[in-house]
Amino acid sequence: MKIATSLNIRSAEMDEPTLMSALAKAGFDGIDLPFYMHVDDVDWSDDGSAKAWAEQRARWAAEAGLDWVQAHGPFFDMFGEDDKAKRSRDLCRHAIKACGRLGIPWMVLHPDIFPGAFDANHVKAMHDGNLAFFRSLLDVCEESNVGIAIENIFDHYAQTRGCQRYFAGIPQEQCALIDALNHPLMGACWDTGHAHMNLQNQRAGIVMLGERLKAIHIQETRTGEDRDDHVLPYSIENPGVDWDSVCTGLREINFPGPFTFETHSGLQRVPAELLGDALRYNLAVGRHLVGKIASA
Repeated sequence: MKIATSLNIRSAEMDEPTLMSALAKAGFDGIDLPFYMHVDDVDWSDDGSAKAWAEQRARWAAEAGLDWVQAHGPFFDMFGEDDKAKRSRDLCRHAIKACGRLGIPWMVLHPDIFPGAFDANHVKAMHDGNLAFFRSLLDVCEESNVGIAIENIFDHYAQTRGCQRYFAGIPQEQCALIDALNHPLMGACWDTGHAHMNLQNQRAGIVMLGERLKAIHIQETRTGEDRDDHVLPYSIENPGVDWDSVCTGLREINFPGPFTFETHSGLQRVPAELLGDALRYNLAVGRHLVGKIASA
């Protein structure tokens, strides 16, 4: 199974080619594109500029010997009606095109919510709104041969926005949404830290998603509704993420990978002279967990 990490571990002082080279030297197989860090890089409506941007990153990865294995799309406002919200939704289409140019098979996107009582009518309205939005991306997904992996988001974020829970923050709602979309380019992303914050059983959630699961975000977080630490597994006090449960679930569904870390909070401040050691440790943790998957 390929082991990868998001390039969001890059500090403001480190350029992408330097980080790619460091990741390759540490032994990583692949990289995850954090498109949300690049929304202002170019005029995405200018196809020539967008193509050049992708070609440059394809060249950098090839020179480092790394594969682009997945991506995280932009953050956006699904239900807003102002120009800013509409532009944020348009960026999702541009991100899908960029992934297609890089050969990235799956791009993670968040579902979205709006304030309400979280009763049956409210949940249905959010389900229907998410269904309509993700369906609206199918044409560009098909043109680019890129799938969307809908991520489980933690409930505390919803509570800051007038909603009791985050829609599709549990696997039952992820499954219902993906099944309603009924398209091979629509799947799920399971964030281990978000699942932990939402008090979900890791194995049961992963097994419920089954073949719908197309991407994972491996991260550790403390217990607590307002956490979301995004640090390396085993790097916090108990009770943290149940990694045995994660690995058993991934084994039971024969998850093919990639095994992708999203652990930026634990690495962005590492001094340049220590980064190589930190990345090698990160990879060692990955190999340990992948080994547990094989033997679970």
